Amino acid sequence: MTIQRKLILAILVTVAAADNMTWTEKQEYCRIGSNDLNTCETCVGKGSQCFWCGGKTKKCMPFDWYYPDCNIKNVKYNVCWVSTSAAAIVIAICAGIIAVILIACVCYCCCKCKEYNRIHKKAKAQKWNDKRMTAQREMEDRQSVRSDQRKAELEAYRMKYNIPAKDDGKV
Repeated sequence: MTIQRKLILAILVTVAAADNMTWTEKQEYCRIGSNDLNTCETCVGKGSQCFWCGGKTKKCMPFDWYYPDCNIKNVKYNVCWVSTSAAAIVIAICAGIIAVILIACVCYCCCKCKEYNRIHKKAKAQKWNDKRMTAQREMEDRQSVRSDQRKAELEAYRMKYNIPAKDDGKV
């Protein structure tokens, strides 16, 4: 086995064992020995069960689901170069930006859909109006043809039977 695999296996075994520990066992596990340097790297290297409390305290402490006896500004968890409070702020800002972008996209899509529907309805109404106008013109044309036919038939009857044209009272 290579050194990297042995190291990974040791970390996995340590993390699995740390999950089943009591609080006092976790405190003992996270305590930095007198032979080791009292640094963030040493503490964070123990795994995700420990966090480094910097500032005035400078202690390696066990992590449960909160950071006991340590100001959030001084907490270093998993990596020493990232402050937990800064990470929380950055994550919150990124989540806010993503939320604003999503809301803007939804609003943009809704506006585009409304515009499309408005244009589509307008085109549909125009098509319906055009059909109606065409039908009305056709009816007027048919009526005028029928009216002309009736006048022609009436004139033919007058001629056939020698009936004088009706006087409309016009002088």
